[in-house]
Amino acid sequence: MAYKTIMVCLNEVDRTERLLDFATEIAGHQNAHVVGLYVIPSVQIYPSVAIDLSCQVFEAYRDFFKRHAQRVRETFNDRMRRSGLLFEWALVNGDTPLVADSVIEHGMAGDLIIASQVDRGDSFGVELDFAERLVMGLGRPLLLVPNATTSRTLRGKILIGWNGTREAARATFDAIPVLQQAEAVTITWVDPQKTLETPRAIPCAELATTLTRHNVGATAEGFPTAGLTAGQALKMRALDIGADLLVMGAYGHTRISEFVFGGATDFMLKTMPIPILMSH
Repeated sequence: MAYKTIMVCLNEVDRTERLLDFATEIAGHQNAHVVGLYVIPSVQIYPSVAIDLSCQVFEAYRDFFKRHAQRVRETFNDRMRRSGLLFEWALVNGDTPLVADSVIEHGMAGDLIIASQVDRGDSFGVELDFAERLVMGLGRPLLLVPNATTSRTLRGKILIGWNGTREAARATFDAIPVLQQAEAVTITWVDPQKTLETPRAIPCAELATTLTRHNVGATAEGFPTAGLTAGQALKMRALDIGADLLVMGAYGHTRISEFVFGGATDFMLKTMPIPILMSH
């Protein structure tokens, strides 16, 4: 089991180098093909806006993305040539104003998608709910890189957030290629006594045993929180053990055009301290 096609979303142009750090590291160990994806979205034009103004706005908006596309392409191509990896540049003219729509369309053909956490106070390259849309729509593992992360590797310590759900199982097994490269893996079940009908001496021990058959050595533990939310507990545990990556399931659903997420998912999408590999 390995990632053979890794797609990295590069519309957050100021974070190109950091995103490529992770893409090249993973691809190097997986002997993977890297796709650099950059989307030039279409623009929503409203009938009530004068035609001449609409055309001016349309061109100015697309020019912004076109200007940045050239710089990002040069950075991507240079980095990939130096890495010695197989790669391709994919410039997509989107059919909708949402960058996420094009990333989902093309990302479904990838083994792993890498994207940046959205800076809600300073983001123009993607929509503010970009990460939420990817999590819900891709059907593929998504590696989100925080804006402020200092981590440069995923080969150190990895924390798996486990709660016995379908989403957690999907994320864990989607992450096996990176788990196999880790120095240490910890599986943490936050407040297992709240969900387990029968108390167990070591919650998630069965999962740890299964992972050993994939050459992943993992330590299983329960983590009573004394009142913390699941998101707060996972963040605390990740920082306590010095984790370089958090693996967790993303729980949520759509309500009309709004995404409604479970507490831990919503908390992590907004405050992630380290890279997170999510699956839904």
